Order: sequence, then structure tokens, then C-alpha cells
Amino acid sequence: MTFNCLKLIEGFQFSRAVCAFLSFMLLSCAQSDSLQRVKNSHQGFYGHPQEKGDLFAQQSVPQRVFAAQLECVGSEDFAAPRNYRVDKPILSSAPSQAPLLPRMKPDLNTLPLSPGDMIEIMMEYGEGFNGSYVLDNLGLLTLPILAPIQASGMSPQALSDKVALALIKANIFRPATATVHVKVLHLSAIEVPVTGAVFQPGRVLINSKRANNEMDQRVVAGGDYSNKRLLSEAIRAAYGARPDAKLDQVILIRQGWQIEVDLTGILSGLPVKDYPLIDGDQVIVPSTGCFQPHLVRPSQITPKGFRVFMSNLIDSAQSNSSAGVGRYSTNLPYGTKLLQAAVSANCVGGKEWTNAPRKVMLASINPITNQTQVIERSVEQLMRLANRDEINPYVMPNDAIACYDSGVTNIRDVAETIADVMSPFKLF
Repeated sequence: MTFNCLKLIEGFQFSRAVCAFLSFMLLSCAQSDSLQRVKNSHQGFYGHPQEKGDLFAQQSVPQRVFAAQLECVGSEDFAAPRNYRVDKPILSSAPSQAPLLPRMKPDLNTLPLSPGDMIEIMMEYGEGFNGSYVLDNLGLLTLPILAPIQASGMSPQALSDKVALALIKANIFRPATATVHVKVLHLSAIEVPVTGAVFQPGRVLINSKRANNEMDQRVVAGGDYSNKRLLSEAIRAAYGARPDAKLDQVILIRQGWQIEVDLTGILSGLPVKDYPLIDGDQVIVPSTGCFQPHLVRPSQITPKGFRVFMSNLIDSAQSNSSAGVGRYSTNLPYGTKLLQAAVSANCVGGKEWTNAPRKVMLASINPITNQTQVIERSVEQLMRLANRDEINPYVMPNDAIACYDSGVTNIRDVAETIADVMSPFKLF
């Protein structure tokens, strides 16, 4: 009997020692890992409207956070998107800053032809030449007998004169009878490079529509109009303008000429000169270096919505559905702030004493500096100070949002973990 009592006391003391050791280890791990505050290398968060702007050089690539360890100095910025400042002129191949479309001749103000455009040639006594033609990939017009004629970049009137001159030189028509009419039937899709303060710089395809039976009447009619071959559509195809974009000085470069286009009316409701584009045009959206909250809303030149990555898992789940993070929770409208995203991720609500102290982590990439920034906010702080932009910043496309439990929940889980570990040592 005495031996059993001593054994019980020794087992109890051993269990207390093991419990104390496990508690110390779990608290140490939590204190050194999960509760460690992340220090941002960049002070200004991109989603804060009141932060100072970022300074960068003209036509510079975004700075990297981590330096390359290999010998990749010459290629570390290869094909990187560039930033363009607005206080310095854009460097281009233009000989001067002349207008894009001079008004000296009326035909120069018409939209030039591009490869893939469908046109119609009409001539009197020209049965062998009349008909519809499509400009090839090089912008050449191929007529019977004649050599291919370069038509890309020319107005329909200039192409008419050029075809008539070719017929006269080939001794097919006399000057008095060589009257040619060129009519545009269908504007083709074109590829335009877009760079600068857009979310996805690169070459975009716009006006990707095809002629079908519903367009028969439009094809018969003279001329063609497309609302998908405009400057604003090219910016939207590049996933939209960023909040730091300088929309009143958008640069459009065509055939060596360069102009500045004011697109602010798309957001303010004022009249806008939205230029139609042709093949070979280049679009540059300069950056102010500052976050402008009035640009963070859906429009013709900004994203209508975007996707973020959310995590709200207290315990391991078999799917996002069981975690309460569905497909429509991660697709947010443009202009969503951190509090709205936290509500969408089911981080807000529930038991007040245990859920109010929860924390929300937001990881975002500054598109100007290309630095990854991480901030942490309390759910209670977000709810009570939602009107403060430095507390409740905007969420940008492809951001990551994660929820962490409160201290009460952490202590409860630690206690459950200790109980699970101590279960083999229980004495019966």
C-alpha cells in the first residue's frame, strides 16, 4: 500500500514537470514565431492615401527587395516593367513633340489603316479589281496583276490615290479614267504595347471581334466604328490604371509622333477625347509616385474587380468551403478596403470576448518599388477606426489576407495540446 502511494506521488510530480516543460516550450515557440512583429523595409504602405510618394528615376525598373546572389547583374532587370515620371519628358524616337494628327490636311485626321482591316475597292469599269480585300500581316494590299501595295498607316483617301497611280503606271487605266474609291468595311483586332502605371504592363490585344451575319448591314455601309479599339480599351486590357497613374498626361506615340492625352473625364464625367488606335501605336501611362484614392473605383480604365488570397483556418480544413472562404469571397470589387475583405474572409463576428481581439494580416506588393509589404491590424481596431486610412487601407489585386486568433483562443488551444500530450502519462 505504501509502495502504491509513493508511485502515485512520483507519477504526479513527473506529470507536473512534463506539463511545465511543455507549457514553457509552447509559449516560447508562440512568442518567437507567431507573435513576432514583421518589420517593413519600406515605411510607406501603397494602400495608404496619406503616405508620402515614392521617388524613382525616369524610365526606371522597380527596385528589388533581395539582391541576386549569382552573377546576374546584367540580366536582373531584363523585361521588367518600367515606371515613367510625369515631371520629365518621355524619351522616345520622336524627332519632336509635334501633334499626333496634324490638321493641315483633312485626310490626315482620319484613322489610318492597320493590318487585318477589311476594305472595299470600287472603280468605274474595274470589274477585275472591284471587291473586298483584307490587308495582310505586313499591311500590304494585294490586287490582281499589280505588285503588293503598302497600305498600313495610310488613310483611305491616300490609299485611293496610291492605287490609282499604280494602275496608271501599269498602263491598265488612263489618268482620266483611273478613279478609285476605298471604303473601310471592318476594323480588325490590333496589338498595342502598354507600359507604365498599369497593373499588368505588356502587349495587349484589343478589338478582337469577328465579322458575322449580324454585321452584314454594317459591312455594306460605308465606314466602320469600334468601341474596342480605343486608347481607354488598351489601358483596360492591361488590367487597368494603377492608383498612382497620371491620367491627364497619358502618352500616345504613333509613327514617331507623340502627344499627351487627358483621360480624367472618364472618371469625372467630363468630355474625353478617346483616340482610336492603329497597329504600331505605343501607350505609356506615367506615374505620380503617390497613391490617389479617387482612382480606386471601377471604371473604363480601372479594374472592375480582382482576386485576393485569403486564409481563415483555426484548424486544418479539408477545403476552402468548410473554412468559410468560398469562390466569391476571394473575388472582390475594386475599391475594397481591409475591413470589407476581413468580413468577406469571415474574420469578423462571433463571440465578442474571444473573437474581437483577432488579428488580420495583409501582404501586398508595392508596384512602384516592387517591394513586398506586410501590415497587421486588430479586428477591433478595424471596426472602431474604419474611417482612418492608415488603419483601414485599400486592398489591391493579388494581395494576401490571413486571420489569426485572439490570445484567449491561443491559450485554449495550448491547453488542449498539453492535455493531448499528457494523456499517455495519466495514471489510472
